[in-house]
Amino acid sequence: MFQHSPIARLGILALLMALLPSAHLLTHKPWFDERTLAAPVTLSDGEPESPSTGEPQLPDTPPPGDALPVQVADTPSIADEPLSQRVFLPLIVRPIPPLPDDWLGRVNGYRARAGVPPVTEDATLNDNCFQHARYMAENDHITHNQNPSLPYASPEGQICAQKGNAWLGWGAAWQPRNAIDSWMGSVGHRLWLLYPTTPTFGFGFYQNSQRSAAGLDVLSRARFSDDAAYSGWPVRYPAPDQTDIPATRYPITLLWPYFDQKPSLTGTALRVLPETTLAHTATTELSVGHRGIAITPDQNLPANATIEVTVTGTYKGQPFSFTWQFRTGGS
Repeated sequence: MFQHSPIARLGILALLMALLPSAHLLTHKPWFDERTLAAPVTLSDGEPESPSTGEPQLPDTPPPGDALPVQVADTPSIADEPLSQRVFLPLIVRPIPPLPDDWLGRVNGYRARAGVPPVTEDATLNDNCFQHARYMAENDHITHNQNPSLPYASPEGQICAQKGNAWLGWGAAWQPRNAIDSWMGSVGHRLWLLYPTTPTFGFGFYQNSQRSAAGLDVLSRARFSDDAAYSGWPVRYPAPDQTDIPATRYPITLLWPYFDQKPSLTGTALRVLPETTLAHTATTELSVGHRGIAITPDQNLPANATIEVTVTGTYKGQPFSFTWQFRTGGS
C-alpha cells in the first residue's frame, strides 16, 4: 500500500498523464485507444493509480467453411430471422451468485451473466501469460510485441502478447480481479472475454514492488468455425435483468460473429425508468474488426436505477429490435 498526501498524489498523476501519451505514440497499436474506457478506479490513500489495458491483434485467419465473410448469405443462423424482444416492468431479478475473486471464476461469472458458455483454463497458456505479465511489469511497458533484447522476453510470453488482452497497473495493491473488471469495462476487451465459442483461455498475473501486470490469452484456442452453429447471437452486455452494473459511463454492447457482416444501426434509446432520457453515443465501428454495436452514456449511469436500452437495425438484411432492462448498483 502507498500512502500519499493529496499534493503528492497530484504530482504522481501529472507524471503518469505526461508519460502515457508518449508510450501510446511509441506503440502505434490501435487497441490502446480503448485505454480510457477501462473501469475507473477511485484514488484514495492506499490505492494505486489507474491501470492501462491493451487488446490482442486481429485473428490471423478466418475460419474455414461457411463462416467466411463471402459466404454469409448461405450460412444459416438465428440472425437470418427477424429479431424482436421486449421486457416490461417490473424488472425480473435473476439470482446470480456474486463474482468470485479468482480469475477463472470471475471470467465465468461474467460469461454466465451474458448467457454464454464457461471457459476452461490451459496450463501452458497460463504460463505463457505469466511470462508476458512479468515482462510488462519488469519493463514497465504494456505491449503486444515483446522486444527480445529486454529482460524476461521469451517465445512463450510472445504468444500471450500476440493472442491476449494486456493490463498494467502501477503499485502492488492490485489483484487479478481488477484486470478482469477493467477488461469488462472496455468494449474491445470485453467482446473477446465474452466471445461465446471460445472454450479455453489462459491467464497470468505478476507483481513486483512497483507494478502489477496481467495477460489473458483469448485467441489461441478460439473456434470461429463454431460461430455459425451458435444460436445466442447477438451477445448483449449488460444482459437483460442484470443487476449491480457499475454506476459509471459503462458501455453497453451487442456482439455478432467476428468473421461475418457488420450490423446496420437504425436507432438507439437509453433511459432511466420511468422517463428520464440519457444522452449517449452509438457506433458499429468497433476496434480490431469486431462485429457489433457499442452504446456509451455521455455521463455516469445513475446509481441504484433501472436502465432501459432499445436498439434497432438490420443484420444480414433482416431487421432486429431489442428492448431490455438492467439495474445499476450503488455509487
